[in-house]
Amino acid sequence: MSLRIPQVPEKIPEKILEISPLRRADTLGLDDPSSAYIAYNDKYIIVFDFSSLDVSEASKQLSALLNDLESVGLQTEVRAGYDESLLVFVQAPREVLGNTVHHSRVKDWLYGITKKHPGGNSNSIVAGANEAEDLQSLYHLVTWSKELGGAGITPGFGKWENIPSAFPLHNPVRNQKLLVHLSKKFFLTSDDLDQIRDLWGSKVAFYFAFIHDYFLSLAFPCVAGVLAWAFLPKYSLAFAVVICIWCTVFLEYWKIREVDLSIRWNVRGVGKLKVNRPQYQYEKEVVDDAGRVQHYFPRWKRIVRQLAVVPFLVLSTIFLTIVIGTVFALETFIVEGYDGPYDYYLEYVPTVMLALLLPFINNWLEKLAAQLTEYENHRTEDYYEMSLTQKIFVLQSISNYLPIFLTAFVYVPFGETFIPHLRTYILSIAGVAADPNFVFHVDPNKLRNEVITFTVTGQVSSAIEELALPYLKTNARDWWRTYRTSHTFVGGQTRFVKGDDPVEARFLRRVRRQAALAHYDVHEDISEMVLQFGYLALFSPVWPLIPIGFFINNWFELRADIIKITIEHQRPAPVRNDGIGPWVASLEALTWLGSLTSAAIVHLFGFRNSTSYGLNTWWSLPITIFASEHIFLGFRAGVRWALHAIGSEHIRKERSERYAERKKHLDELEASSAKRGHLDVVERERRKSVRMTAADVFWTRQVEEGASMRAGLGMIRASKGSDFDEPMKEE
Repeated sequence: MSLRIPQVPEKIPEKILEISPLRRADTLGLDDPSSAYIAYNDKYIIVFDFSSLDVSEASKQLSALLNDLESVGLQTEVRAGYDESLLVFVQAPREVLGNTVHHSRVKDWLYGITKKHPGGNSNSIVAGANEAEDLQSLYHLVTWSKELGGAGITPGFGKWENIPSAFPLHNPVRNQKLLVHLSKKFFLTSDDLDQIRDLWGSKVAFYFAFIHDYFLSLAFPCVAGVLAWAFLPKYSLAFAVVICIWCTVFLEYWKIREVDLSIRWNVRGVGKLKVNRPQYQYEKEVVDDAGRVQHYFPRWKRIVRQLAVVPFLVLSTIFLTIVIGTVFALETFIVEGYDGPYDYYLEYVPTVMLALLLPFINNWLEKLAAQLTEYENHRTEDYYEMSLTQKIFVLQSISNYLPIFLTAFVYVPFGETFIPHLRTYILSIAGVAADPNFVFHVDPNKLRNEVITFTVTGQVSSAIEELALPYLKTNARDWWRTYRTSHTFVGGQTRFVKGDDPVEARFLRRVRRQAALAHYDVHEDISEMVLQFGYLALFSPVWPLIPIGFFINNWFELRADIIKITIEHQRPAPVRNDGIGPWVASLEALTWLGSLTSAAIVHLFGFRNSTSYGLNTWWSLPITIFASEHIFLGFRAGVRWALHAIGSEHIRKERSERYAERKKHLDELEASSAKRGHLDVVERERRKSVRMTAADVFWTRQVEEGASMRAGLGMIRASKGSDFDEPMKEE
């Protein structure tokens, strides 16, 4: 199929149709009545940036893009974007989209994700059960490789590196209804989660299910924390045990909840259907026993590549420890050992330095982690995300938890010993003589203040980063575009003016704004919740009121994240997942580590004034940690067994349906067996006729009814010496 690229006119009319300045409401589309009549389940937007291309190369790539899209039956329209970019509108005809949805359902049944065959044939056309299902099929048509029936458009990779993004359009009416509906509810039901799934897919819906269940479960540690703060001593062993029990029960419950929702949303085991990443490099193709073509990359090579993560994490840990430890030492020196000029202001310098440096350091390390994960050459997106998530989790844990660990296990126990030496060393570097009469006493409240600072400021800074900064960035970018008013680009001697049809102006304004928004990554939000869970699991004995702050924050977070997706980000592709993925393993690691750190904190600080059993000595600390870990492992095994024995509503329902289906087949077999035992006269005569004409003569001697009985009785009487001709007695 050949396409004609429109020629740029030599002369442009003087009248310029300027693109109107943007307003925040544009994304929601509340000021555009026409948005209520637009179907959003069959449209996709592809942004083509030709700023780095000349006219010839840009024309060639645009032609290839449109050809590939139209080769799979998709319809296209091209409009001007901001700066030197084009917006390629993609729409799937009903017959193409409906047939793709049907094929997807058949594949789900084939791989055991759904239990019933959807019916129909290869030409069947069906409507998606919800908007997300239609958009998922459209996403496949756009991004899947040509071998799988897609157009093979992979934004930012390969020959499509000049396509920065491809995304579905926000449905402003559905967004508004969802926001209004959820704003009236304190708790979410499964039906509310269904609405999120229907709009954004199960991958995003699982995050909201997790944060909602986590929010509800925090009610228990909130009550326990208030009671511990009011009636129990500091660093209470009882409260530490309660939090450890809560973490274990919640995590095991969430695993069952994941299965429950995956059955409800028909995505259980959906990982079997994941296709190859476009970045995956295989060595050869092999055909398995089922006739499927598999792309093969030796496992030993991937393992060797994955081993590179060990030195990376070791070096990253050492580097972060040096940076954070140095800042920690400087802060401790200034606060505790410096009484010179400007001491009040200098004590904030290390904290400000760390706050400025740490985001850049973490961003740099996360980029290295992404490159390393890319080098590992994972086949599917799920495996890639799992590997990258594990690396980022380690880096974020060090950055967030290391200062508290240094305070708890270095500063408080050994501060009175090393702080005077540290002070003397730093003053000697500065050429100042140290006071020999200097006496230092550890601040007993520093650990608690550190935990309060990190937990409270962490929630506030997260809210600023997620809501305030994107809002300011978006509005600053829009203001700059409006200020320049340069809605033109120059190509050779020709000047082309971006003009909008007045009928389309409002709609295009919203689309351009969405194209300029950032891509939504659900893993960032899940990461925030996992780190918050870590503070609770690791350091809750230090300050029992930690859960209350998290409980309040998560109520707002749940609603703010919905607003964030609808206003500050492009609409996420409705990718299917059967849970929150590798983050469950991170939660397990934090729960296990919490059983160790909580025991150590209670051991070191809860019994500081006790001399019985030597509990305030370091030599007994390993015994405490060892006992705590094994008690935790035993308790976790018991909870896991109990919850799996109870199961969940959807798991029991699935088992019942499976039993009913098998019972149905069994009843049919039994009915068939009973029918074979009661043959009518016609059937008996037919079978006798077939038997008499059989090629095997052996089976033709006792064809008549009762012949086998008479032959058998004759043999018995002959063996017993009875009269062979004596008639048989009627029984």
